[in-house]
Amino acid sequence: MKKFLFILLAILCVSTESYCQKPKKTVKQVQAEAAKAKKEIERTSKLLKETEKSKSISIERATLLSQQIDERNSYVNSLQQEIELIEQEVFTTNAQIHTMTAKLEELQKDYNQTLFVLYKINSQYEQLIFILSSDDFNQAYNRLKYLQYYSDYMIQQSERIKTLQDSLNVRKYDLEKLLTKKKNLVGEKQSEARKLAQDKYMEEATIKKLNEKQQDLKKKLAEKQALAKKLDKQIEDLIKAEIAAKKAAAAKKTTTTTTKSSTTVNTLTPEEKLVSQNFAENKGRLPWPTATGKITEHFGRHKHPTLEYVEVESNGVSIATTKGSKARAIFDGTVSKIVLIPGRNTAVLIKHGNYYTVYDNLTSVTVKAGQQVKAKQEIGTIYTDPETNSTVLQLQIWKELEKMDPEQWLSK
Repeated sequence: MKKFLFILLAILCVSTESYCQKPKKTVKQVQAEAAKAKKEIERTSKLLKETEKSKSISIERATLLSQQIDERNSYVNSLQQEIELIEQEVFTTNAQIHTMTAKLEELQKDYNQTLFVLYKINSQYEQLIFILSSDDFNQAYNRLKYLQYYSDYMIQQSERIKTLQDSLNVRKYDLEKLLTKKKNLVGEKQSEARKLAQDKYMEEATIKKLNEKQQDLKKKLAEKQALAKKLDKQIEDLIKAEIAAKKAAAAKKTTTTTTKSSTTVNTLTPEEKLVSQNFAENKGRLPWPTATGKITEHFGRHKHPTLEYVEVESNGVSIATTKGSKARAIFDGTVSKIVLIPGRNTAVLIKHGNYYTVYDNLTSVTVKAGQQVKAKQEIGTIYTDPETNSTVLQLQIWKELEKMDPEQWLSK
């Protein structure tokens, strides 16, 4: 029987390769990925609900829908991976149950045969007659040892059977839990698949509406880009002015006629050098400039994921957040300048040694030039567009005049 089961399992392993392959990920890893994707879906859904309050369709909404589709796809894939891992566990558990059941049957059969033998001499009187009817002393001794052996053997077999029965019941209970879990996961996957279809339908409808007013959209984007370039030029001029001022101050202190080096690092104070070093050492660990939010526009020149005619060039990242949210400093520093461009909202420039961070699209500011700020300190309220009901902060990071990708600096 055992040999037959072993052969059967070997054949099944060959024919059902997916069950017998070593999984690339553990259940815990897959569950962690699913939890992360679900959390991202919840954040995106919250932002989408705010844009739904507006009658105007925006690029921001199209971006959020595209992100939610990707996140939901990721969640569905994680659920499917977990289902496959559970199916593998079910297969293994079933095989163990079959093996244990066969072993139990074998033990019970052996136990019953032994019990039948002992049944014939079950009373103490019959056992005594069995021993005394021996032909000699040796035979009597052997018969006594025989009875003792079978008595001990029956106790051991009884304990083995009980232990095996308990183990078998545990595995059966485990199997029931696995099957229930699989059923719940399948239901969750089907529910998410329906939501995914709804997301895609909403995305198609949004893109269709945006395409209908493509020319107007392009005009607004061009105006937005022009204002962004004005802000970038003003920031660049401010940084250049600070560099020039520091060089001039350093030149006055020198006692030699040697021309000073053009690098700003040599003109930094010891405190500024320490701030710069600390800022650089925290790359990838800096706090977000908003309590909650999602990046909807990345650094550099790129096309929109679904609107082919939309191309953006950004010196920072755009972070969509909820209405009324506050912008926060991402590191200790000094407010260098409050910048206001006509036709555009307020921007705050904060200095961190020879690094600068820019917080753009603020409707009100709670700090002033020259003020010292701490990491996570609120510096102003982010503007909410009344037409689209979207609340977006743009964050930029500069190292002197070099523009950097903020995503590489913020904590993941």
